[in-house]
Amino acid sequence: MIRLLFCCISIFLSMSLMAESDKEANQLNIYSATDLRAMAPILADYQQRNPGIRLNYYEFDTLELYEAIKILPMDKQPDIIISSSMDLQVRLVNDGYAQPLDSATSQSLPSWANWRNEAIGFTYEPIVFVYNKAAFKNKNIPKTHEALALSLREGDEFYIHKVGSYDVRRSALGYLIATQDEVTSSISGRIQESLGRTITQVYGRTSQLLDDIANGKLVLGYNMLGSYSLARAKRDPRIGVVIPEDYTLVVSRVGLISKAAKHVVNAKNFMSYLISPEGQQVMAEQSELIPLNPKIDPLVNQLGDIKKSINFHPIPLGPALMVYLDQSKKRRFIDAWETALLPKQQ
Repeated sequence: MIRLLFCCISIFLSMSLMAESDKEANQLNIYSATDLRAMAPILADYQQRNPGIRLNYYEFDTLELYEAIKILPMDKQPDIIISSSMDLQVRLVNDGYAQPLDSATSQSLPSWANWRNEAIGFTYEPIVFVYNKAAFKNKNIPKTHEALALSLREGDEFYIHKVGSYDVRRSALGYLIATQDEVTSSISGRIQESLGRTITQVYGRTSQLLDDIANGKLVLGYNMLGSYSLARAKRDPRIGVVIPEDYTLVVSRVGLISKAAKHVVNAKNFMSYLISPEGQQVMAEQSELIPLNPKIDPLVNQLGDIKKSINFHPIPLGPALMVYLDQSKKRRFIDAWETALLPKQQ
């Protein structure tokens, strides 16, 4: 479901009021697959710095967002599109939906987080395991993918029906993570088979997964978005987070300025703010997102010595991400995923 919100006072608007506001020149329309809770402090700070701008924030799921952009005519496109589905953002750029951000700040981004100055990464979000602390009180917590595969294989009774992960058929983020897991790891197929043996439950949203891990319906969540998971763990003592030590995929939330943006100056200013030291600092201190800027102390840096032993593997923005978006390849991947992960549920 599409959620229509006006930040920063966070009240719902009617479609008629939104249509009226489109006539105003000094505004910014953002389509985003990011929870309002995570973005609200960033939007509030930007609003304070730019009090004359009206911010209209439309919240989507990742796949909903991509489909909405593809369906809308160009004269109805938003000013900015934000999503953690890096592959779909790259495809939108490739299909001519974006325009470049002419900003000196974007030139300082790591190469993996900037493609053509059109797809701009602004967060650093590890992919993690999440577990229910009470369930693992007297058990070893898997710290690597290899250890997890072995634990799943040896502990069927403990894990049966109580492991959760993203449904790659419904979650564009889940599909990105699963395909990049296959590219990165030689044991991804073995883990999928082990997940299938435990009759893994599949979800479309991170928040639902975290809720079920916290209440004990699940004991473990596999390949989950670290920003939301780490933030939830800080305020909910029932769950713990493992940043895998053998390798940890890193997703960057990606913003792009629509080629058909009606408020181009505002859009470019907002994107520049997101990657500026000021915006990144607000992200680190007040939001549930993890900033990209290595000079800002993000949540992952607060983990102490454990960070030194982790092999972080950022997913690079670029055409290679579109390989798994080929329809025949995507169909084959999902068929194999269903066969391995959901053998008893089809």
